[in-house]
Amino acid sequence: MSGEEDDKATVVIDINALKKEKEKKEKEIANMASELEFGAEPLVSPKTIKLPSLTDHSKVPVLFFEFGGQTFADAKSLFPQDIEAKIVKDLPTLNEWLKKKTPLVVVFAFDVNPKAVNQLCAQLKAKFKHVKTVLVAKSLSAEKVRLHQSSPAGATGYVKYPFTKETLKEALTPVLAKMAS
Repeated sequence: MSGEEDDKATVVIDINALKKEKEKKEKEIANMASELEFGAEPLVSPKTIKLPSLTDHSKVPVLFFEFGGQTFADAKSLFPQDIEAKIVKDLPTLNEWLKKKTPLVVVFAFDVNPKAVNQLCAQLKAKFKHVKTVLVAKSLSAEKVRLHQSSPAGATGYVKYPFTKETLKEALTPVLAKMAS
């Protein structure tokens, strides 16, 4: 019997190597997030940004930003029909939208990459007064929302994942209404 056991294949998992690989990936993502910089042009004072008057908030584009995930691509059928929804998958495309300096709502899947999303939200909040953000996250509580809103990365709206067409619309409507006023 002991000879049979010796002939069985064994799998050796190097836990330390897996931990190091995970830490390396997290460090790369954190470095990438800290290097993200939007708005190559000099900062414009919020008083000098002129937002076009909007009579209908459905004219404000809503970008669903996929930062290495499939959250929004898999849920596209749940997007409200009366909004201009676009899925953006990379930073250069997001930056092109930001350069237009028109009112814009950016929806982030927080759980995919929280560090990068927080970095992006903080920059958008500080540099682009014409952009509002909405976070989609699994573990949302009133306390977590309150704490996050008071942080430099605080979003304008929050949606619990998984969302429905109704809950997404409920979260987007007040944000879009703010953009129109």
